[in-house]
Amino acid sequence: MQTSRKANTFNLTLRITGVAFLFAAAGLLAVSCSETPVDPDAEEAARDADRELFIHCGNSMRPAAEALAEEFEERYGIGVRLNFGGSADLLSSIELGQRGDLYLPHDPYAELLEEKGLLEYYEVVGHIEPIIVVPPGNPDGIETMEDLATRDLSVAIPDPRYATAGQLIHEAFEEMGLLEEFQNNVAMEARGHNEVALALVSGHVDAAMVWSFIATSYQDQLDMVRPPDVSFPEKRVTLCLLTHAVDRDAAEKFMELATSETGQRIFEELGYKLDHSE
Repeated sequence: MQTSRKANTFNLTLRITGVAFLFAAAGLLAVSCSETPVDPDAEEAARDADRELFIHCGNSMRPAAEALAEEFEERYGIGVRLNFGGSADLLSSIELGQRGDLYLPHDPYAELLEEKGLLEYYEVVGHIEPIIVVPPGNPDGIETMEDLATRDLSVAIPDPRYATAGQLIHEAFEEMGLLEEFQNNVAMEARGHNEVALALVSGHVDAAMVWSFIATSYQDQLDMVRPPDVSFPEKRVTLCLLTHAVDRDAAEKFMELATSETGQRIFEELGYKLDHSE
């Protein structure tokens, strides 16, 4: 059976038309793809969303660390993982595990970190000191450290076996020659400063001694008394860059935030800046 010349011409025309259509479609697709803009900020945000900064933080610095982490995540889109614990326990964990980017303790742990060869550098971001806290209005008229030892009062303090503030308090009374009398008035020793403050707020004790930032945390429920008869050694709050930091760029961004005007306002508002004008 023979195919007519007219039919062959028709089939050839269909094939040519089909090929032309495919090339035209491919061209349109290429044009469409080339005209889709690439947003470099969106690409960077997507990459940052997968990043996580790991920060070891002493329990006493928790309020400031949480506020800074929230600000940092909002500003840079990089996640922050906070590992809380006692500063001494965290130092041991850092030494053994070699994990984490930053460490936020109070003195003397930056120096101890450096002695172990784990400190790149640090920034001082705040200060704390032991103070007396009393019920609103100071009903017992407590003014000095001596009052806590020589008057008939019940007192709560951080446990000196675990807390630096507790150690400083004991050392101060020992230097005053009043440690035994003071210990007779100690009704409670707690590992955490919040537990000490809550014992006072709930009325279980007449007075307490805690780090200065606690007075800010409970400012509507207690009053602060800075004792004039004792001068405690300065205790700095330090933000430390670890030598084994995985994401050094993010860690340095966090340090810049902590030392910026915004970061310092956070530390001040939460009670980590000493004001002796009162």
